[in-house]
Parts: sequence; C-alpha cells; structure tokens
Amino acid sequence: MDKQYKDTLKIKPLASNHVSRTGLWITGLLFLIALGIRFLYLKSYNASYFISPDGLLYSNIAENFLKGKGFVNTANFMQGDDNILRAVALMREYVVGPIYPLLLAFVYGLFGFKSYGIVIVLHVVLGAASAVFAYKTGEILFGKRYAWIPFGLTLGYPLFAFWGMYVLTETTYVFAITLFLYISARYTNEVKRPKVKTLLILGVVIGISNLVRPLLLLYFPVLGFWILWMHGWHLKTALRDFCLIVVMTILVMSPWWIRNEVKYHQSIPVSNYGSYEFYLGNNPLTITNQYFVFNQPSYDPEVKARVEKLPILEQEKEYKRLAAAYIIQHPVLFLQRTLAKEKNLFWQPVLPEKQDYRMLGDALDKWYLILGLIGVFISLFHLKKFGFLLLFTSYYSVVVSMITVVSGARYRLPVMPAVILLGSLVVVTVFKGLVGVLSRGQSQTGRRV
Repeated sequence: MDKQYKDTLKIKPLASNHVSRTGLWITGLLFLIALGIRFLYLKSYNASYFISPDGLLYSNIAENFLKGKGFVNTANFMQGDDNILRAVALMREYVVGPIYPLLLAFVYGLFGFKSYGIVIVLHVVLGAASAVFAYKTGEILFGKRYAWIPFGLTLGYPLFAFWGMYVLTETTYVFAITLFLYISARYTNEVKRPKVKTLLILGVVIGISNLVRPLLLLYFPVLGFWILWMHGWHLKTALRDFCLIVVMTILVMSPWWIRNEVKYHQSIPVSNYGSYEFYLGNNPLTITNQYFVFNQPSYDPEVKARVEKLPILEQEKEYKRLAAAYIIQHPVLFLQRTLAKEKNLFWQPVLPEKQDYRMLGDALDKWYLILGLIGVFISLFHLKKFGFLLLFTSYYSVVVSMITVVSGARYRLPVMPAVILLGSLVVVTVFKGLVGVLSRGQSQTGRRV
C-alpha cells in the first residue's frame, strides 16, 4: 500500500505537467490562428495603416521620449478641409497616459521613427492576444467545450480589426479591458477562497488600463459594491480584497502622479485634457442625437469667446467648473440627457451611410449589439457568474455618455469585450438547448428499439 501511494505521488506531477503542456500548445495554436485572421483582415485594405492628428500627437511624444526630452509634445497637429494632416506651431502641451507612447517608443527604438506599419503589426499581435484571453474567459464562464464561441466572436468583430489599423490607443485599451475581464472572471471563480495573486494582478491591470485611458478611475465604488455582494455582504473579507486591489493600482499609477506633480505643480491623475468635451456633453442646450463637433448648433459661442481668452490650463479648469455647475443646477435633466445620449449615440450600430470611410463587415455591428442585449436579459438569471459583466457594461456606457457627446463606433470599443461575452452566453444557451433536444430524441429512439 505504501509503495502504491508513493507511485501515485510520482505520477500526479507528471500528469499535471502533461495537462499544462497541452494547455500551452492549445493557447499557442489559438494565438497563431487569431494572428493569421487579423493579418488577413489587414491585407483586405489597400492602406497598411491610418493616421489622425491624435496619432501624430502620440508619435511626437514617443519620438521626444527617445530623444531624451521626456513625455512631451513639441508640435500640435490638425486636419484641414482638404483632409491633409499638418503640423502646426505648438499651442499647448498635452499630458497623455504613458503606456501607448511607450509602446510606440519601443517600436521606434527598434525600427526607426514613424514606423507606422510596424505599429499596426503590434496592434495585430495585441488583437490576437485579446482573442486568446476571450477564450480563457470563456473557459471560466462556459467551460472548455464552449470557450471557442467568445474566441470566434472576438475575432469576427470588424470594428476591433478596423480601429486596430489606426495609430491610436483603441487596440491597446481593448486588450487591457479584455485582460481586466479575464482576471475579474478568475476572481468570480475563486471568490470563496480568492488567491492573493489574482487580487494583485487585478489591481495591476486596472492601473495599467488607466495609464492607457483613465476611464476606470471612477470604477472603484462599483468594484467595491461588487466585491461586497460577491462575499455575501461580509464587510471584513470584502474590504481585505478591495484594499489589496486598490493598493496595487496606486503602486502602478503613483510614479505617473509624482512625475506630473513635480513637472506641472498640479495633480494630474492621467491626462490634462477633456474638460471641453465634459462641458459640451453637459451643457443643457447641447443636442443629444448629434455627434460631438466643435460647431454643435447648441454650443454657446459667448462662453467659448470668454473662456478662450484664458491661458490653456485655466480654460480646462473653467470648462470643468461649468460642466459641474450645469450638472448640479440641472440634476434631473442631466440624468435624462445621459440616458438619451446612451440610446441615441453610444448604443447605435454603425450605419454605412453615416461613415466618412468604408469599414469592411460593418453590418455585423448591429447583430453583435442584439446578441449582447439578449445576453443581458439571460445573465439576470445568473448574476453571481455574470454580474461583473453587467456592472462594467453599465458603468462604462454611463460614464462615457455622461462625460461627452461621442460617436458610438469608436468609443464603444472598450465595452465590446463584455458585450461579446454576454452575446456568447446567448450562443452557448442555444447550443446547450440543441444538445439537450438531440439527447432526448436519441434516448426516446433507443427506448422504441
């Protein structure tokens, strides 16, 4: 008996190693498949990349970083009526999250400045990795048998691939959010005895995603509520998990905070722009079914004329103050307008006739949204497993709609990994239903025989 017990101990690690190696092979194969599909989509366009004024700004910051000037821009960029991009005299210095300029600097350091084609290859790699993490999340939520569904839906979503061709933060941020959802799913799976490693990684991922775009900065009350609910309102346990996540987020972000405080003598959590959009998004006169444009018919020209006389930093403060004042003065209207912007802009599918460009596969966007909406309804019956997806989707869409007036196509991208997982729930439910019907049919046939 002792010998058998010892033999069993020897065999278990070997079996575990075999399973681990098999898992790595599957992950590697999935990554290669995703990589191939992303490259095929890239090759379907005549251009190898797209660039915009924002992309040139990020590129300028990356180049200055490599030249030893730090994370600063030394030029501004604009697109004229002839659609030609031009560098113009420096009008203001932008502070942006450091992660994307660092990625550009990494590429430029290896391949030279303005290697935009290589940047898009990096986007392809990140997009393929996002699909793999969607598969891993699917394993946790649906089991290995159905994990291919979110993997396939992620690869098939055309807006991910299209915006990945821009030298912009979209692909990097979608990757960060996909990773965030994967770690959140792991935490949901471990909630009775969560691993410290999972909590620490979740904090790191939130911090990194904020340093790409700061849209999870306001997520902590939602995160705290979710953790408390998952622990059955056991405050002590929930507080322990929440504090570990917050501390790691602070550790990741604090070097950027310190840098900004030292350089600009003011607290800048991530970036120093966006107040104008915040003002426009919350001006009670702003039309809620038109995208953000500088000449919105409802924009108050007198306010703009007054504020533009101020220094740039004072303009940011004044626009922020005005936006907050509008919200306080019109709280009910603020809520009504936020919901209207969600409905009229954020959750509207891409319409080809309203695009300035032709996106391949854009008709699929509507069906992804329909699947996600049905998934929201089904997930209400499985809140313990899918509640984190509902909370994130609600939080992100409300925050973006609250802050500004934007076209949903681009600004909806970061919430789509959650929508795709909810849509996958619909597909999995249908497959399970079909399997059940077929199984019952076979068993009845067997009894007749």
